Amino acid sequence: MRTASISIGASWNYHRWIQRTPLPGPLPAARGEGIGKSHGGGCKTRRICVLLILGLTTLRCPAQTTSVLPHGDFEQADAQDKNKPAGWDRVDGLGVQWTNAPDAAHGKAIRMDTRVSEQAMQAQWVRTGLTNLWNIPKPEKNPIAETYGLSLYSDPMPVKAGQAYRITFDYKGPDGGAKVWVRGWGMFQGAKQRRWETTVTCHCKGGAWTTCSQVFHPTQARPEVTEMKVMLFAFYPAGVSWFDNIRIEPIAEPDKPK
Repeated sequence: MRTASISIGASWNYHRWIQRTPLPGPLPAARGEGIGKSHGGGCKTRRICVLLILGLTTLRCPAQTTSVLPHGDFEQADAQDKNKPAGWDRVDGLGVQWTNAPDAAHGKAIRMDTRVSEQAMQAQWVRTGLTNLWNIPKPEKNPIAETYGLSLYSDPMPVKAGQAYRITFDYKGPDGGAKVWVRGWGMFQGAKQRRWETTVTCHCKGGAWTTCSQVFHPTQARPEVTEMKVMLFAFYPAGVSWFDNIRIEPIAEPDKPK
């Protein structure tokens, strides 16, 4: 569910902090323009309030219905694993949690706590059987914010050739202390490999939920890209980051730089 929040444009800026495997060949720089708009409002009469509440409880958010990312609101559990958000990787339950947001209006969201130490995270990954995804050979006592950060991937989505997209999401946490990546895969030298990526820097103004938005075009520089994933990534400074209402919508054409 959407709430009143502050909305700002996200800057284009690559960050290599967590990249563990090199891309085959040079990675093209992404181009785009951050966009956003403020939203909010209120009821003027009791009747309008009642109608609005009924509408919100019976209708799906229109923005979600056009998103190619089907479970960006984190409200649905995986059919086989009730402790896992549908459409996303399993969370470890310590550093990365799928839980209730600080405010009831946002329902469930993803919480990342980068104050947790490397040693505590490694022990949790072993305990939850996630060392096939995450593993620190020699974990230290420092907060994981200072070295690796924390991340969570979505399931893959198909990419339409020649199609531009807009990603929009709500963020609450340290300003600039997180990024949302979109990464694209395609066939290269006979194997499916990561061929393209872009990032959106997460901004938070006044400690309130802030909507970030950006346009991207995965096949403009890499026509071989056929699928993409979203990666939520929290790093430095150490703190708690929240993510919700993630949408990827096809658009007619990229927004022109202002």
